[in-house]
Formats: sequence, structure tokens, C-alpha cells
Amino acid sequence: MTIKAMIKENNRLREQMTPDNKDYFEDIVVYFRTCDVDQTESEQLLLKLAHQLLESQEQGIQARQIFGPTAEEYSRNKVQILPKRKTIAGGQYYVMIPWVALTMFFFMESLVGFVAQWLGGSMDTFNRISLLSLIVIAIGSILLVEAVTKLLNRTTEHEDQVRGQGNTKPMPKPNLNLRTIGIYVVVTLIIMMIGYTFRNLLPVFTIQPWVSLFIAVIGLIGWIFIFKRK
Repeated sequence: MTIKAMIKENNRLREQMTPDNKDYFEDIVVYFRTCDVDQTESEQLLLKLAHQLLESQEQGIQARQIFGPTAEEYSRNKVQILPKRKTIAGGQYYVMIPWVALTMFFFMESLVGFVAQWLGGSMDTFNRISLLSLIVIAIGSILLVEAVTKLLNRTTEHEDQVRGQGNTKPMPKPNLNLRTIGIYVVVTLIIMMIGYTFRNLLPVFTIQPWVSLFIAVIGLIGWIFIFKRK
């Protein structure tokens, strides 16, 4: 089962629990999903616990009789046996973002270049790449990812709070901090304007489409073997 399917099944099973058992089990769910553990292993264990609780519930046994007096203590002990979530942290994270952005940039450059060659157009515009443009892409990609990450984190925290309170009503739309998003957008635009205005201050390279494609392939291979497998 995929993680999404396991979460959906978990929600279905919770609806079959008594109010006390449901409150207890939801405390376990919230604890698991807010810990730094592997999500697949975590959801698999939650499904196993849900089935175990429902089987005991049919026999008149309550959650506290199975797992202990407090859900937090039980969850704390259980998460210790789960593998930690694989993440890219620190400097590697901020290297990976521009790495992927520049890989995509060179792939698009090669694609546009090959199409221009096929159409018989001039290659002067498509072959010339400014070093400053590459710097702008790298910095802009980090700012964009940071903005999106902050937005998604706020949404996730909001959903966890609602679920932790046992609220079955449709969740309201999260309150977007437009000021923060606006700041990131403005900073990104300023960087792009600076890059465009002073693009000739730093060296400008002439790169053939096949060279851009080669760089993109190297970037993709590097992303797989350096970042993705961590």
C-alpha cells in the first residue's frame, strides 16, 4: 500500500472505534506523524495497531488496557524501534536545490537549442549563457523552495492540530501569510532584475545544445547518486 492509501485506511478504521478508543488512538497517530521517523514504517505500524485495537474492542477491551494508561508514553516507546526518516539536512539541502534547478535549466537550454537548430533559426541567442544568470537561478531556486516549504509546513501543522482535536468537520483553509510570501517574491524579483541588468558584467559563455544536454545528464546522475539515495 502507498502512504496515501494507508492514511486513508487508517482514517476509515478510526471511524469504527468507540469515542474513548478513538481519542486515545488519535493521540498515538499525532505523536507518530510529528516524530522524525520513516513515514512508511510509521503508517504500517499505525495500521497494525488500529486492527489490533478494533479486534480487542469487539471483546470489550479498551485501548488503555492494551497499550497502557497514556498514549504519549506508549507512543514514545514505540517510535524508538522505528527507523529514522531519511533527510538531506544542513548544507547538503542548500546544495541540492540549486543543483536540481541548474540541471533543469541546462536541460531546457539543450531542448530549446535542438529545436532552434531543427527549425533553422539563429543559435546566437540560445547558445549564450551568462554566469550571473546561473547565480541568479541558484539563489532564486533556494528562495522559492523556502517560501513553498514554509507554506506547506503551516498547512501540515494546521491539519495535525485539527485532527488531534478529533474534529471531523471539513478543515478550513489555512491562513496564508501573504506578507512572508510577498517578501520572498519581491526578493526573487529584485535578484532577477539585478541579474538581467548586470548580466554582461560577468563572463558570458557560448554553449552548444549537446554540451548543455551533457551537463544536464551529469547533473541528473549526480542528483541520483549523491542526494536521492541518502
